[in-house]
Amino acid sequence: MSDEKPKSPDDGFNYIMLSDVHLGSDIIPHLRPWAATTWLLEENAIDRRLVGWLDHYTANRDDGRPWRLIIAGDFLDLAGVSIAVPAGLRTPPTPEEEQHGLGSAVDHVVHKVAAIAARHPSVFRALGRFVASGNALVIVRGNHDIELYWREAQRALVDAIVAWEPAETRDLLRARILIQPWFFAVDGLLYVEHGHEFDPMCSYGDPLASTCIRDSKRIRWTPFSLLLRYVARPTRGLSSALYSYAGMGAYLGLLAKLGFRGSLAIAVRYLRASYRLLAECASNTGAAARKRAHAARVRLARFARNSRVSQERLERLRSLYVPPAVQRFGFMMRSLYLDRVVCGLSGTLGCVLAAIVFMYVGAISAVASALSAGLLLGYAIVGSGTNSSPRTTMLNNAAHIASLFSARWVVMGHTHEPILQPVSESASYVNLGSWGEDDPPEERSTHSNALGTFLILRKRTHTFMAELMRWDEQRGPLPLAQRELGALPSDANRT
Repeated sequence: MSDEKPKSPDDGFNYIMLSDVHLGSDIIPHLRPWAATTWLLEENAIDRRLVGWLDHYTANRDDGRPWRLIIAGDFLDLAGVSIAVPAGLRTPPTPEEEQHGLGSAVDHVVHKVAAIAARHPSVFRALGRFVASGNALVIVRGNHDIELYWREAQRALVDAIVAWEPAETRDLLRARILIQPWFFAVDGLLYVEHGHEFDPMCSYGDPLASTCIRDSKRIRWTPFSLLLRYVARPTRGLSSALYSYAGMGAYLGLLAKLGFRGSLAIAVRYLRASYRLLAECASNTGAAARKRAHAARVRLARFARNSRVSQERLERLRSLYVPPAVQRFGFMMRSLYLDRVVCGLSGTLGCVLAAIVFMYVGAISAVASALSAGLLLGYAIVGSGTNSSPRTTMLNNAAHIASLFSARWVVMGHTHEPILQPVSESASYVNLGSWGEDDPPEERSTHSNALGTFLILRKRTHTFMAELMRWDEQRGPLPLAQRELGALPSDANRT
């Protein structure tokens, strides 16, 4: 690794980090017009909390050192925005985009960024004040804002942040804002990424190449992004947590609430989404897979040159990630519960067959048929699944990442669960929790208070000290209570 030029563990900044703000998650009038009013008050509260937090650290430095704010992914909820396609876009909408709203082409994404900035002007203005006060801002892409892949969309976001500042200072402020496509690292100190590459339902396999093989003007589908768009957004009562990590029992409960017509409608949407995802699996085989692998190597080499991190180290980092669901046909079938659907249909037919056998053949043969049908139905309801939270995978790999980057803190988001846990004698894993959610309040399968949790990393004499905090509107920054953390040792909330 002699070609690398590591950053100094002390580059003059103190650090504050948060994740999963999900600005724009309430901009969904095209697919969920009924959710607009119920979400408004909570989104305003999140804006107020975030602005208060930003203004606090704009006004208060620690030992005179400027802050480097790192947003560890999902700052914008571009994947969840659902706006009718306006006239005049240079990228003509597909039939899918006409039905579900603006897509992931660059001009579509720029329009979505502008809509989010218009919906949350106080947050963008506060970010501008923060940067104008001599601080720095780093935004790492997550799976909800993977569409910041496009440089034009990145510029639109940066311009929206500096738009409130005097025109003559904007170029200077733009230079203090960095949008990272993969991770942000300071060797010997800190490593930050979003964490979705440890989640097969959200992983792209290659953090640097997110476009579709068949349509390079658009971001390719993952199970998360397509099911959000096709199934969760148009279905009242279905949260993203439910479609991502729930078992078959939860789905059966939802179908009972929806009734016959609602169940039929969601079944059609689910089958359409499944067809698109299985087609995506097919596009990741043969010549297409080899073409993608070659493009990934080229991008990795370019990123290594630009970031001054060796290609060997980047390849070792990438090897830690889970293979995306869309690159494994059998896994994709199980992830979509299609194996259970087949077993359920077969079991139902088996029950009918058992009744016929009982009437025309005899009880012994009917019992055998009924047992077989019962086993199929049992698997359909409680069979083993592939969809689970990536929390454990992220935690287990943090020690490897810490070793790769000599990092004392490996920081991620994605799961919305604040955690600070040692992973070795010299390193800790931090999950930043969240500030917002990607579902309307009444549509969530679990309750979340969007705690407003964050990590603060401050220089103390000859070393840095970290503390996982939460923002209280009345009292300001407070240490996170043990009960608000994940399952940790009793003394693990500070390092």
